[in-house]
Amino acid sequence: MFNSRSIALLLLAGAQLLTGHDAIAQKSRGKSKASKPVTGKASLAAYEKYIDDHNDEHLKEFMELVAIPTISSIESHKPDAARAADWIVKKMQSIGLSTAQLIPTPGNPVVFGSWDKAPGKPTVLIYAHYDVQPVKESEWSHPPFSPVIENGRILGRGASDDKSGVMMTLLATEAMLRTDGQLPVNVKFMFEGNEEVGSPYFKKFLEDNKELLKADFALNADDGQLDENNPSITVSLRGAVQLEFNVKTADMDGHSGEFGGKTPNSAVILSQIISSFYDEKGNVAVKGFYDKVVPVTPQQKEMIRKIPYDPATDMKILGTTAEAGDTSFLPLERVWYRPTLEIIGMQSGYTAAEGHSNIIPGHAMGRITCRLVNNQNGKEIVDLIIKHIDAHTPPGATITYKRSNGFASPMTFPVDTKEYRYLSEVLTEIFGKEPYQYASGGSVGAMLSVKEILGIYAYPLGFELSDENWHAANEFFRVSSLRKGQLLYCYYFKHLAEEEAKLNKH
Repeated sequence: MFNSRSIALLLLAGAQLLTGHDAIAQKSRGKSKASKPVTGKASLAAYEKYIDDHNDEHLKEFMELVAIPTISSIESHKPDAARAADWIVKKMQSIGLSTAQLIPTPGNPVVFGSWDKAPGKPTVLIYAHYDVQPVKESEWSHPPFSPVIENGRILGRGASDDKSGVMMTLLATEAMLRTDGQLPVNVKFMFEGNEEVGSPYFKKFLEDNKELLKADFALNADDGQLDENNPSITVSLRGAVQLEFNVKTADMDGHSGEFGGKTPNSAVILSQIISSFYDEKGNVAVKGFYDKVVPVTPQQKEMIRKIPYDPATDMKILGTTAEAGDTSFLPLERVWYRPTLEIIGMQSGYTAAEGHSNIIPGHAMGRITCRLVNNQNGKEIVDLIIKHIDAHTPPGATITYKRSNGFASPMTFPVDTKEYRYLSEVLTEIFGKEPYQYASGGSVGAMLSVKEILGIYAYPLGFELSDENWHAANEFFRVSSLRKGQLLYCYYFKHLAEEEAKLNKH
């Protein structure tokens, strides 16, 4: 059993131990000649020792992966994504997985790996993604793809979301293979490269590889905990859909003195359209937007009441001074169970850091993300927004649209299953307290596809924390979370094997 002191132990990066996967593989092979697997609680302690003994080299590897700019929404970074995928394959090979390969998609490849040498034991399928969000380098304290460790934090784009999910699951597998020479269960990995653009090719990947991906249990490592000291299991996710629209009022920007006062201004029209999206309470004013939204249930309200939530914490994280939205709903109700229409980007006119250009912009652009709930359909929501924009476009402006390739549907996980119980028991063991049931305002569209195609729920099990600046400047991941995540997955594999063995005896 892990005690609180051992779990809290944090080893900071020290001397550089090894460079490259070949050296790591050679060193690891020399340690893997265990004549007899260790079992029971002694084995758990042995995994912990391996994790601590190899902390420095694993941190170095983690930063190697974070340093690769795998931005899936920018076409020029496809070679970087391919390089990262190849890096992960080599890491899989170095720790002794049975299979490690790239599976092509129309976007970035999926990295597949497996260890299948536990006949008769259950198979666990693990999902994570290695692609990341774009960056505004000027807002970072350090270059986003030159990761550093400061105050126990690994700073770099994707360190938390979601290269942490890739690394902690592989490193946990390595700890067990190096310590025991085997795993207590069979494990399959599928690491996606297009999650940050809505997983447009993932469903087809699942359909084409259904037999290869067959499993008894599934986990999603792209998730988090309530905070460092309080475990949680995410039981619902919002969906998401994107839309870009462009406003054209002229073929070129006009001189503001020569044409001002009689020429339509694309920036003004863009702002008028955006203003029309909302009412005075902050609700979405697009007709039909809420038609399919199911009211928050008493059970969901009770779940919210149990969460130790303080609005001031979120405001401190972001540096904001007020809350927005319809106050007839609690803050967590709005984040978890109400849909949103957010403006995520605007562009028009002269926006350079210096200078002042006296123009009437001829073009303007707005980008939207909607978070969806219950049975909302992304395509239907986009159609409603387009209809609204068309109705609010004045004479002299032409609107063109750029739709996303797909959308992520909202999803709910059942809490009365053995899959959920195993997770709860493992988190209770590691944290010393039962996990909260939690909902997420975010989206992981791939998880619904796993259920639809493979017939199993990919329950969330990750260590991202809400203050780690996902999608923002200075993203980071805690070194302590990387360690705790490895311990958690080691214990999960062992606990799952033991519990399933008990069931098979009856």
